[in-house]
Amino acid sequence: MNINIMLATIGETIRSARKTRGWSQQYLADLCNLDRTTIGALERNDYNDIGIRKVERVLGMLGKTLTTKDVGLPTLDELKVQYG
Repeated sequence: MNINIMLATIGETIRSARKTRGWSQQYLADLCNLDRTTIGALERNDYNDIGIRKVERVLGMLGKTLTTKDVGLPTLDELKVQYG
């Protein structure tokens, strides 16, 4: 899985979990002691100035966590999709 897909998944997870709770970006930002624009950037997959600790803080407030897993080489089908 490439990094852009992984980051997009994180952004989608944050947006979905926030909306499920009925929280605005501002409310989540206040809970995490962050600026609302940071939450918006995370949801848009704009990680230019956002460190991993902020991502973890937001995910934690939403009852989520970052995890790692072992990965193997991509399958031929995955490479076809990725490189068309």
